[in-house]
Amino acid sequence: MEKKQIKKIGINLLKLVISAGAIAWVLSKISFREVLHIFGQSAPGYLLLALLFFVLSKVLAAFRLNLLFRESGAHLSWWLNLKLYWMGMFYNLFLPGGIGGDGYKIYLVNKFRQNGLKKNFGAVVIDRVSGLVAIGLITITLYFFSAIQIPYGQWAWVGYFLVYGGFLLLLKLFFPLLLRIHLPLTGWSLALQLAQLLSALFILLAFHQQANLVDYLFLFFLSSVAAALPITIGGAGARELVFLYGSQQLGLASDLSIALSFMFYLITAFASLWGIVWVFRPPFREEGETDEATEPVS
Repeated sequence: MEKKQIKKIGINLLKLVISAGAIAWVLSKISFREVLHIFGQSAPGYLLLALLFFVLSKVLAAFRLNLLFRESGAHLSWWLNLKLYWMGMFYNLFLPGGIGGDGYKIYLVNKFRQNGLKKNFGAVVIDRVSGLVAIGLITITLYFFSAIQIPYGQWAWVGYFLVYGGFLLLLKLFFPLLLRIHLPLTGWSLALQLAQLLSALFILLAFHQQANLVDYLFLFFLSSVAAALPITIGGAGARELVFLYGSQQLGLASDLSIALSFMFYLITAFASLWGIVWVFRPPFREEGETDEATEPVS
């Protein structure tokens, strides 16, 4: 076994240990029976709406990534890109080892479009960063509409300029090719994050929660930042830790917060599972393309 393979296995085992340890720690601090009770009393109609808005958010995310690919010289049809994106979701959540879903998308797009690995890598990186930018902007906005009070909270509006200014600086310094599409890119990012906000809101309504909705949504977006860090398997554990400690600091119900986190993860897993279809029916070959039938795009 090569050193690289051993390193990958070690990293993924470490992520698994971190995820399992974090979830075990969270479960030791709450009543899991109460979480199951919340699940059992949930309204299925609202959960269906939560699923639909989550799927909508991923469709919008696929459109955003396609915008970046096209700007990088890789022209994909919207349907081909959507299949590729869903396959990546499956790999990221269920098969986190190896190169992962993002790495596989970079490899396939370059293989069939030959526009350059570096360009495709940049597209995927900025895809993730633009999502974090939108999360930051929405989190700041939710703070102003919440009942949460933090020291110097009145200066939170400065975060708008820091977050977006930092994003523009990153593009200018390292990805100048993508700088001119920063506005539509941010528009797609805000749209998909708002869809996820509605998904989380419908989960709360399914749990019959009526009070402090904005506070829970604020905590939800904080946890999304933690879930994006590549230190756990699919964000499992990191999101729950933020929900646990955040709910304690903000005076929110910890059991309900963890129930929201678990339900959102289950919805994510259910939606991502369908990407397995494109594992067995490779997207590019579905379009009639083969290894030799490449179309370099200038």
